[in-house]
Amino acid sequence: MVYVISQTGKPLMPTKPVRARILLKKKKAIVINRSPFTIQLTYESEENTQEVIIGIDSGYKYIGFSVITEKKRINMWRNNTIK
Repeated sequence: MVYVISQTGKPLMPTKPVRARILLKKKKAIVINRSPFTIQLTYESEENTQEVIIGIDSGYKYIGFSVITEKKRINMWRNNTIK
C-alpha cells in the first residue's frame, strides 16, 4: 500500500505499489516520505475520498488490523510483536 497526497497537500485514497511506480516513472508524482512510503501527485486531480472503517485486533502477542470501504474490503494485516 502506498499513501497518496494531492498536489494541494490533501490526503487521498492509498494506491497499489504498481500504480505508484507508473506515476513516478511518468513524472506524475514525487516521493515525499519513504517510511511509510508516500507520494505526492504533481498534477491537478479530483480530491475525492471514501469513508473507511478500521478494525483493530489487539491480541496478547500480535496486533492486526483491517480496513473496509462501502465497495470492498481492503485487508492490511500487519503482525507486530508486542514487547
